Amino acid sequence: MSQRNGGPTRYDIVKVCCFIALIIGAIFVFINNLLPVCGVNVSGSIFNLLALIEKVALLIGIGLGAYGFAKGNKRWVWIVFIVALVVYLVGIVLIFF
Repeated sequence: MSQRNGGPTRYDIVKVCCFIALIIGAIFVFINNLLPVCGVNVSGSIFNLLALIEKVALLIGIGLGAYGFAKGNKRWVWIVFIVALVVYLVGIVLIFF
């Protein structure tokens, strides 16, 4: 991590969060998509929960990077970011219905 005044920068923390989200997402994508190929039944509440965690991890990983881009950009980019974030969150919530 880069050091600034003896501590990590804000950008370094974002990179670590994105990395952790990538690892979590990769694990759950593997579980949900590749286990059926091996003959494992992945239906049920546990696998639905894993799919939800996968989607939230993806949102965190991509969302943090996109937030950094949208924050310092033009107004329309920020509006597109907010709309995309809301649409993604509504999509996650609709899983339950």
